[in-house]
Amino acid sequence: MEQELIPAGAMTSFSMSFSATPHAVRLARRLTGERLARWGVPAGCPAARTVALLVGELTANAVRHGSVPGRGFTLAVSMPARANDGHEAEGGAVPLRIEVTDARADRYPVLRPAGWEERESGRGLLLVDAFAAAWGVAAHPAGKTVWCECLLHPAEMAPRM
Repeated sequence: MEQELIPAGAMTSFSMSFSATPHAVRLARRLTGERLARWGVPAGCPAARTVALLVGELTANAVRHGSVPGRGFTLAVSMPARANDGHEAEGGAVPLRIEVTDARADRYPVLRPAGWEERESGRGLLLVDAFAAAWGVAAHPAGKTVWCECLLHPAEMAPRM
């Protein structure tokens, strides 16, 4: 029997660039879900749905607020390549990081104050703040990267019945 040897501490990752269109947001969500399934996070489980929500919100913000004509955004998703390698949080949760890089360093995301929820749009970052364990923004010469981290708990990675 052949067994793949993955060094402790190794990360598995997925990165792809997209055009800044609403279709790209849907495609980014779908491709992330497919990649998660390959990594052992079943489609439709609570953890996969949370990741899809976070990817959707961050990529939609990149399209709406971070696009520059002719430049799209890049999505990167990473998590430990194997379980039980010391990356787990309390309760065996596995950390997953989502990064969305766009070209607008001059437009930072803003977490809206209470009462903003009544508006028709503008709640994406509130959802990211609620569902992610942490999130932030890193500026760089070519733009900015908005990132979030979530913890995938084993019970949330069980397939739907």
